[in-house]
Amino acid sequence: MDLLIRNKWVSLRGSSVVKDLNEKDVMRVQGKFWTFTAKKFIQTMDKETKYVVRNKFWRLFAYRAFVLDPTQKERIAHIRRKIFSFHDRYFIDSKFGNIELKGNILGFDYHIYINGKEVGHLGRRISLRDSFVLHVEEDDVDPYFIVALVIALDNITDRRNQNNSAYYD
Repeated sequence: MDLLIRNKWVSLRGSSVVKDLNEKDVMRVQGKFWTFTAKKFIQTMDKETKYVVRNKFWRLFAYRAFVLDPTQKERIAHIRRKIFSFHDRYFIDSKFGNIELKGNILGFDYHIYINGKEVGHLGRRISLRDSFVLHVEEDDVDPYFIVALVIALDNITDRRNQNNSAYYD
């Protein structure tokens, strides 16, 4: 399965669209208007929430995000970025097993591993808005969950870049 994930051109809530390669809408990513944790809802086209993604509120040298169930009571995954690494790497403890996102040094290309087996690939497109191409190789992998991981990765990257740019103001 191949999906295109793009931020909307204009969105006060940080929403995104998820399309197939034929540009047909297949999922919705709705953000909240005002939130400290960059909360986003991964939804079907009928607005049924499948997962909720949010950043960790407090952090100390580590960037983290969570994927929650629709009620926001059960933690499905905990995403943490490896602090010191030549490559961009994320480790995810989840109810689906141990997941790792291994990226290149520029952060434009990631391989997705579940329990050591490669199940997908994520490529970041260079454009005026954040844009990703997601390829999921396994049929038994929940595409809504993988999209939630991509949104969590994007949230962490945005927060990290926002904090780093604060030093240059």
